[in-house]
Amino acid sequence: MVLVYLQKSHKSRLTEYTGIDVSPRVLIMRAPKRIGATLVGLALTLFLVASLANAELVERGNLFVKFAGGIAPTKLPRLANAPISVRVDGTVRTLSGERPPALRFISIAINRGGRIETKGLPTCQRSHIAAASSAQALEACRGALVGRGRYLAGVAFPEQDAFPLQGQVLAFNAVVDGERAILAHVYGANPFPNSRTFVFHIRKSQGTFGTSLTAALPAALNRNGYLKRIVLDLSRDYVYRGRKHSYLSASCGAPQGASIGVFPFVRVGMTFSDGRKLASTLIRTCTVRK
Repeated sequence: MVLVYLQKSHKSRLTEYTGIDVSPRVLIMRAPKRIGATLVGLALTLFLVASLANAELVERGNLFVKFAGGIAPTKLPRLANAPISVRVDGTVRTLSGERPPALRFISIAINRGGRIETKGLPTCQRSHIAAASSAQALEACRGALVGRGRYLAGVAFPEQDAFPLQGQVLAFNAVVDGERAILAHVYGANPFPNSRTFVFHIRKSQGTFGTSLTAALPAALNRNGYLKRIVLDLSRDYVYRGRKHSYLSASCGAPQGASIGVFPFVRVGMTFSDGRKLASTLIRTCTVRK
């Protein structure tokens, strides 16, 4: 077995594509021509997947955020878009174990290969789900449902011990200020009923990440609470004018001749009440469906 030094040209292309500073000390097996390309592609894929583990855990001082998630299915057409579901998972912790600062802003930027379609999909109005339980919100806006999730949080009032909160997240298709949006309805029943609705604004952007979802959590809505974990699954298939549509769809943009694609799936960022900002890019793979 012979090992080959990864050339600078390979390094620069991978860094530009993934946003990860690829070390030039990567070594790849040399093999006969007919299997060499396969081995090189496999080695690069394994390297980038290994890089993912280092990219998902970020810290600022004693504040740590772990980002996870992915798409399903991972087998997709090379050219045409197919329905997918997207999961985003964020966990917030402090090294000391004390309460983390309150979350004030969250952003989810999706790779430009993914598409959000809302044509013909019902919308939900914020007034219909304000102060509602999860069951009441579903009754009012079930037709606009595009995702579900859960959260784990805590509340600490002045001169009182903190206590945990947990519950459901329901995501509804909406239009806010004339633009597409997601209403994230957050509800928990224990230790007391509590309901909040946050707006994720959906906007198009240029570059690697073509669609961004951003939400502000002002102190007026989240004065004494802090987030420990949030999980959100987005997916919805629906029929409009006799044709099937999917809220989320994507293709596998693997290079010509390759069956596996490696891509920056999503960039997730969180801004906290003390001014700290933590963000990470998640690298994922897809397989071309024949």
